[in-house]
Amino acid sequence: MNNRRTLHPIYILFGLLNTIRGFIPFILIGLLKGTDFTGLDWYWYAGAAALSLVILAFSYIEWRRFGFWLESDRIIIRKGWLFRDEKTIYYTRIHSVNVEQPLIQRILKVAQVKIETPGGNKKADGILPALSLKEANAIQHMLKKQASTAAQPESQTDTAAIGIPNQEADAPLVVSINHKRLATEPKDEEISHKPAFTLHAGQLLQAAATSMNFGLVAAFMGGLYSFGNDIFNQLLPDHFFETVVEDSTNLMPSYFIIIFIVIAGIGFAWLLSMLLYVFKYSGFTVKRDGRQISVSYGLLEKKSFVFDPKKVQAVIVKEGLLRQAFGYAEIQLQIVSSDKMEQLMLHPFLKRSDIQKVLGDFVPQVKHSPAKILTGAPKRALLYYVRVELVLVLLLCAASIFFLKEDGLWSLLLVPVVIWWRRSCFLAAGVNLEDGQLTLRNRFLTRSTYLVRRPQMVTMRAKRSIGQQRKQLLTLSVHVMGSPFEYKVKCLDCADVEPVWRWYSRSQIKE
Repeated sequence: MNNRRTLHPIYILFGLLNTIRGFIPFILIGLLKGTDFTGLDWYWYAGAAALSLVILAFSYIEWRRFGFWLESDRIIIRKGWLFRDEKTIYYTRIHSVNVEQPLIQRILKVAQVKIETPGGNKKADGILPALSLKEANAIQHMLKKQASTAAQPESQTDTAAIGIPNQEADAPLVVSINHKRLATEPKDEEISHKPAFTLHAGQLLQAAATSMNFGLVAAFMGGLYSFGNDIFNQLLPDHFFETVVEDSTNLMPSYFIIIFIVIAGIGFAWLLSMLLYVFKYSGFTVKRDGRQISVSYGLLEKKSFVFDPKKVQAVIVKEGLLRQAFGYAEIQLQIVSSDKMEQLMLHPFLKRSDIQKVLGDFVPQVKHSPAKILTGAPKRALLYYVRVELVLVLLLCAASIFFLKEDGLWSLLLVPVVIWWRRSCFLAAGVNLEDGQLTLRNRFLTRSTYLVRRPQMVTMRAKRSIGQQRKQLLTLSVHVMGSPFEYKVKCLDCADVEPVWRWYSRSQIKE
């Protein structure tokens, strides 16, 4: 186990391929502008060949200097030529081990292994960028097995963490607690037989059609525009968009054009959202291997995650407008990861009635509370949900009417839409405390339910404005490790927040 291991030799090509990929936009722009690359002088080709050889030479040295050791209690990663970099990661600190195949690795039929630990860096704590797929999966399995074995002795300290005397001081009490843990936690043989599932093509299309991930579309379109703005200018005639707008205005009233553009934009965004969703979650599979959960998905870029369900910091159940209407949801897990902006998907599309069954199979320590038992925001809080957005839309309507005259009256249709939207946010708000687990629910566009147990909470805040204080309203928020933002619910009744605050902080909220 202590022998030095190296990356796959194909890693030598990575530097050259990444350099070529960086020049692709300039090559495309040159081709569209009619640049004749075949007519370049010989020294251009000689320079490109020399640069390629230099890059390959440095890549070879980097490959030779990269080594890692799998020891009994840790992994050591050593790399660097001029500046040596050595990193030691103990198995007890590992939260998840991920096998990924970005586009270059997938083309070359290799994979990278990413090792995540609490408080990890933006690029993960340990990365093995090029291994054969078989070796990457074997290392992933071995690291998680070692991490799980190394973590078992730590469970003996659980009783001390909650203030229970040690075994020498009170042996019968400790024996009974350990017996209770063994009785409630399933055995490895039982866990290994729990059902795995794969998202079939029909489910994937339904999930894609109801995802409506406009944020993903906006990010994709922004990147596409910044990448291909010069290309579009070369492909399209001069003043193309101005000509289209002018011709359209002559054929139909301006408000018809606006409505058409809005509908066409939403339709295009929806189709693009479906396409991106299919690319991202194609082949989605989840299964248990002993006490570990493995999640894999991806069409162009294959990703595989293996983690201990005990490392889950929070469970997030999300219901978009379409999914909520048809009784479907998705389950995401907040785990400690280098990519803190994205929760790990546990199930992208399931019936609301099946949520508890899936959690029981994979994250049994968390319970999904039915919506009817959550305590919602009081009626007097409705004004605080509506007023800011309503004022903004009224100002927008006034500006539209002032500049567009009669056509601007169409903007008044936004008023009932905004009222309906903010009222749905008010109705979605809720909180519940039961069996050591806090459940929070809110909505912006998607209704999100956060399931958090007390040991995973880093901070809890209760805040209010002067007006909310007079109305006896509080905004409750919770922060967990690995999450870049807080889970919060606005304008709850103070009487409903007080028990939660006492449960967490063992003190009363001061007036």
